Amino acid sequence: MFSKRKLLIVSAMLIVMLLVSGMLGAKDKVLRISNSGPADPTDRTVIANDIFKRIVEQRTGGEIKVQVFHASQLGNERESYEGIMLGIIDMGTLTTGPLPGFFEDIMVLDIPYLFKTNALAWKVMDGSFGQEISNELRKKTGIRALAWTDHGFRHFTNKVRPISSPADMKGLKIRTMENPAHMKMVEALGAAPTPLGFNDLYMALQQGVVDGQENPITLMRNMKFYEVQDYLVVDGHVYNYLGLFINDKKFNSFSKEEQNIIMDAAEVWKAVHAGYTQVQVQRGYEELEKAGMKITFLSASQKEAFRKATQDHVIDYVESKIGRKWIDKLLLAIDEAEAELYKK
Repeated sequence: MFSKRKLLIVSAMLIVMLLVSGMLGAKDKVLRISNSGPADPTDRTVIANDIFKRIVEQRTGGEIKVQVFHASQLGNERESYEGIMLGIIDMGTLTTGPLPGFFEDIMVLDIPYLFKTNALAWKVMDGSFGQEISNELRKKTGIRALAWTDHGFRHFTNKVRPISSPADMKGLKIRTMENPAHMKMVEALGAAPTPLGFNDLYMALQQGVVDGQENPITLMRNMKFYEVQDYLVVDGHVYNYLGLFINDKKFNSFSKEEQNIIMDAAEVWKAVHAGYTQVQVQRGYEELEKAGMKITFLSASQKEAFRKATQDHVIDYVESKIGRKWIDKLLLAIDEAEAELYKK
């Protein structure tokens, strides 16, 4: 059951949809994409979505129009998931952060310090594990994952002190996504998790509502968090996937040929986003440092201390919510991917 507030949000989004479409008759041939990230034209998601739009429109001869709404114009990530489930938003480029509120099994991806490299995370989600959990998502929510791409490893920043050990996190008030596994991880480090919407984060940091936050490097740069944060620790506690999602009924309303075009465009979207992410991450360290942030790169032993302080605690929590099946499947997929990638 949706609350009154949710029904009002859904109604408002529907009105926006009708206004931007111009007329109801055009609805079936328009794909509206909700993106909660910044509208910055240099942002990787903006660039990847533009490429997706161009491919779909060109290859369908303009029969399918793609409209992209950035900076949470159609609602934040949680509201966008609700809209896609209800069919009043067609598509979304969204992180998995709030997805456990609708599909609890996805919380398995929020176990900290699982992935050592980007390549490992890509291989796991491109394999049988990614396909299986995507199928389960579609069955339980009506949301089809067209592609999973690289949103980046998440790291902690704060304006109180440099961080090089779990003990340094004690007492800090850290903004997290609306994700219980992330909150449990922050608790395990002795900090106080404070879930806030992404669009409220800069002001919360500026006004001292929270001491710090955790995000990928690209978002720290694009959202200018360096203006209100002094210290960054590159700990990579959670690897963050970004999904290109579509309402399954909407997808099935297209012809087979049109579906193939959409899926092809999604594969290009995935590659473009992953490539730009790596460029922006590597350049981002230098840009953040030039902007005045003090960056701590952890050694392997220092990072292991963070893993030991958090991983079992979060695994226990996730298991209490979804059971052991997906945890075992993911750990096995990681072992198999590591063996294939890093043959000795």
